[in-house]
Amino acid sequence: MKRVFGTRATTAVAATIAAGAGIALAVFGVFGAHGAVPRTGPLNVHAGLKNPPRAFVRGDGFYTAKGGRSQLAAAVSGAMIGPLSPVAVRSHSGQLAYNTWQESRAVDGEKSFSKQGIADGDILGTPSLRVHDEAGRDFLLARGAYSAAWRQDGAIAFVKGVDAEFRAGQTYLGQVVVRAGARGRDVAWTTEPAHYVVYAWAGGRLLLYRVGIGEKTELLVADGPDKIRPLADGSAIAVSPDSTQVAVLSPDATSVRVLDVATGRELSWLDVTTAASPIAWIGYSGSWVGDHIVAPASAGLAVFKVAFGSLGLEQVLSLDHSEFPAGVQEPRFVDDSGNEIAASADVPPKDGKGGLSFLLECDRIARSCERGEPAPGREWLRQVDVAATEEGGR
Repeated sequence: MKRVFGTRATTAVAATIAAGAGIALAVFGVFGAHGAVPRTGPLNVHAGLKNPPRAFVRGDGFYTAKGGRSQLAAAVSGAMIGPLSPVAVRSHSGQLAYNTWQESRAVDGEKSFSKQGIADGDILGTPSLRVHDEAGRDFLLARGAYSAAWRQDGAIAFVKGVDAEFRAGQTYLGQVVVRAGARGRDVAWTTEPAHYVVYAWAGGRLLLYRVGIGEKTELLVADGPDKIRPLADGSAIAVSPDSTQVAVLSPDATSVRVLDVATGRELSWLDVTTAASPIAWIGYSGSWVGDHIVAPASAGLAVFKVAFGSLGLEQVLSLDHSEFPAGVQEPRFVDDSGNEIAASADVPPKDGKGGLSFLLECDRIARSCERGEPAPGREWLRQVDVAATEEGGR
């Protein structure tokens, strides 16, 4: 089972690949280190990435940036979250929370449920969250749970399903809960069951999604238990390094707003289709470091410059779509200067061959990327996120 995000099970081997408007790459003009000026243009991608600059997960392995590997008790899976939330996230103390999926029956994504003898209500699988620590201990955080986010003090938020099993033809309803630690007790922060996805902490406030009909996303803020308020329709691109602001993508994926998390006030806005170098759309789940934001885009990667009361598109980096037809997912700044970017790139199944995933490390000044070895799409090759204040924004 590759992906069941949404109200219907989607089981293509490379289902992490962004659907609709949301997951490819582009970047546009910015000043870089040593006075160099990043320029808009194509990215030159070549093989040779041996040790990715950030920790990552793949299958049942957790890999450090130095090349070490730790065995996980189960294979990672983003089946319940797609690119809305990280597959694996690490706490400040080194605990890795990761999403898993226990398949109850095989599902062919190319065939309808009826042709496979699957009726509404049939159990397809069970999502769970596990925790792996630096001592090698691996334990179940919660069965029937997904999408975790660590707070700086070690508290963890996640979605816990009303029914642990995922059933065909039914929305997976749950509640957002928070524990003071991985082994603490659940405290519900929501009151009504819904299809939620936890995104990230912004200081002591929790950002989460409520997913509606047609996978429409509404970004919410939880100021505490039973203190939920709407922030914006659309999806989050990144949280600022000081956790006070969040960049939000419009539902049609053509404009970006920077909002104050505490008040919901709009601080800046940009329509990327009318920018100096317009692009068709922007994706979500990017990164924010210093005064720069990186996001997936129709061309490849888009880099924005944030200033007080203003937002500009500074660089667009394009990928060869014949090589990477789905662009990239979850780009992350590697360095504090915002010149190095790491991302995942998925290639969908074709001509009977399974999908593949790659890790890319790109220098946006040189407009070049090193590509890692391919991994089967079903292994969910993804970077590991850390608490926002630890990596300088998300």
